[in-house]
Amino acid sequence: MTQYSINPEVPIFAWHRKLLAAAAIFTVLLIAMGGVLCVTQSIRSCPDWPGCFGKFIPPTGTSPILEYTHRALAAISALLILAAAIAGLVWARRLRWTVFPPLAAGVLLVEVSYFGARVVLYGLSSGWAAVDVGSALLATALMVTAAVVAHARKSRPALPDRISFRSPLARLVLATIIIVYGVLVSGVLVAGKNSISGCLGWPIYSPRLFQMDLPGAGNFLRLAFSGIGILLLIVMFVQVWRGKRERPAVFRTTRWVLAAFLLEALVQVLLLIFGFKIPLLIVYTVSMALFWGLLVALGAKVGLESA
Repeated sequence: MTQYSINPEVPIFAWHRKLLAAAAIFTVLLIAMGGVLCVTQSIRSCPDWPGCFGKFIPPTGTSPILEYTHRALAAISALLILAAAIAGLVWARRLRWTVFPPLAAGVLLVEVSYFGARVVLYGLSSGWAAVDVGSALLATALMVTAAVVAHARKSRPALPDRISFRSPLARLVLATIIIVYGVLVSGVLVAGKNSISGCLGWPIYSPRLFQMDLPGAGNFLRLAFSGIGILLLIVMFVQVWRGKRERPAVFRTTRWVLAAFLLEALVQVLLLIFGFKIPLLIVYTVSMALFWGLLVALGAKVGLESA
């Protein structure tokens, strides 16, 4: 997949780069907080929306506060994305990779907010819940990509306004991102009642959890694709390591991706040893949100270098 542009050298203001970075960070925090709500079973702790028990100040309980924190992050993310979209249209309209991602992410965030209200007021079917999760992950990916592109233009203002996946490494990273995305979204579709498989995180290879989830081929397919994802990640890490001198920026980002991946794996081991304790589950889902953001950032960097 290649996106082309005929734009000449176009600088991006420092405040615009920071705005895109802030929007990207808050969208990552937003999906992390959504995972925290899921693993703590706090999603419907406020029975109404946008208030909580008819008030705009939530009760002093952990679950309502978590729910309101998620809503606050959603509001801040929406404002930052809107500001980034307006800034792009006014000051950098010729740079498609800093203009279109915030516009698309804004639409997706409106959709996610709508689903957030629906799940509180009426609940959501697993299919629509998967659309909700997928939209949130896509919005995050779009904002992270825009932030990476803007940062890259700081030192290279004449950088072509395109992201290419023609090189073998770029195609490998793109395939890995697609598999990881599918694994994360499909968790909602196979999760049983009160199962953490529906929360943001890599599948936990536990027979007990497997029995809790819905029977059928879906669960087996998700586990199989998660295995493929792990293999792709390992191959990707090896390829980047071999070319670390030619791609120092890509190598630095890959180290962070590897750190998040290993943290997720370590937490999974601890969950299997000590049981599904809430503090461990919080680290489990937050580390996956961080991993997703870093993996997309890696994809954007590799795509820029391949352009």
